[in-house]
Amino acid sequence: MEEVENQTLNLLKNLIENREKIYNKIEEAKEKLIPIVNIINILGNTYYEVSNSSLLYNILKIKFKYDKYDNKEINFAKDFSEYIIKEKLGNDSVNINSSNISVYSEEHPSIESKRRMDLFIQSDNFEIIIENKIGAGDQPNQLQDYYSNRINENKIIKDNIFVVYLTRYGYKPSEFSIDKKLILDLEKENKIYYLSHDDMANWIEDKILNNKEYEFLKEQKYQSIYSALIQIRDNEKFITKETEENKVEQKITEDFFNLKSLINEGEPIKDSFDKLNKFYELLENAQKVISNKRLNLVSRDIEYYSYIRKIVEEYKTNKGIYANIISKELVSYRFSSGDSYSLNIDIPIGKNNDIRIILDQRLDYHLCISVFSEKPDIINQLKYIDKIKNKITKILNNCIEGESSEYGSSWVYLKFIDTTKKDEAEDIADKIIELYEFLRDNIKLDNA
Repeated sequence: MEEVENQTLNLLKNLIENREKIYNKIEEAKEKLIPIVNIINILGNTYYEVSNSSLLYNILKIKFKYDKYDNKEINFAKDFSEYIIKEKLGNDSVNINSSNISVYSEEHPSIESKRRMDLFIQSDNFEIIIENKIGAGDQPNQLQDYYSNRINENKIIKDNIFVVYLTRYGYKPSEFSIDKKLILDLEKENKIYYLSHDDMANWIEDKILNNKEYEFLKEQKYQSIYSALIQIRDNEKFITKETEENKVEQKITEDFFNLKSLINEGEPIKDSFDKLNKFYELLENAQKVISNKRLNLVSRDIEYYSYIRKIVEEYKTNKGIYANIISKELVSYRFSSGDSYSLNIDIPIGKNNDIRIILDQRLDYHLCISVFSEKPDIINQLKYIDKIKNKITKILNNCIEGESSEYGSSWVYLKFIDTTKKDEAEDIADKIIELYEFLRDNIKLDNA
């Protein structure tokens, strides 16, 4: 036993002592890879769920007739429905080909509900609820409400209502979001599928990009669709870290482990397994030490955020507004896992998310309140109508304009927060609420 412990410690020691050599080898190997230019990643939107859902929506909603195939209908929502219902859930009773299929983004599950489904595929004989999770935690009874509302709204096809829970690695939803019994029932009836973003990337690649039926998408007049598919496929792989760069890192790290020194040829499998388990436990403990150290570096900012979160969450509950507010625990998990960024609060205004009030956290600026919009007419109102600009700058005293910073014009106003002043956290929360109410009541929206 002592010999095994020494071997595992030597392996870890070898890894630590050679870390600079490993880093250099990884960098050398990466230089030989063909660079991937992904616009979504460059703009910093890879891990933002609202943007990701919008990207997927804009792919799934593609529907047109291709004249060279006798006006064959191209309908990616239909293709995706077939992939989920028939291929993944093994349900052959639903006639997808004869269905009139549409896809929606941010759709209310019922007339009365204030919740919104990330993506929703609807036809005359089936429905698919898609909940997209990258970093945000589950909301109370979220999936439970979506499913129950759709059952009540469309009882005629209640047996053909399916759920897709889309996460980084194909996780299951928590009991916080959906009752354990309902989960078991849905699993038993093959009505729920746990999809990873890498699965999504593979669907785009295998079912569309490498599908001979869609070879025509390479033609010049379809280039915008084809290039978008490539960009979104690559972005889905970024989310789950299934890129060539990650594979190179794993291979080079593996070479330095030299596990042959730990396992003896011809020994019983159980002995080899026990040795590997012991080494794995050692690495896990080392990882926990590193994670805790990372967390300690940002603990003040996270604690500051927790005060803001409590007040904004109470406002959201009392007023019934739509807002994505992630838990203190999830923020902690992100940074302890090595992420350098977390979008903590996101309050959209307008049916089409015309404006967003964002509170995010990053290593280089701690916490920041932002007024964000990608719509030129909204940006013009925010910047050039004196009444609006003056009020925003009064609420967010000492804020800057995004155009004059590295963050770009969509980040119209930014206010960086000094988290050393813990007693001001309540005031910051009040500013977020005041800003929301002012913009909601004074900005002319497209859907007004």
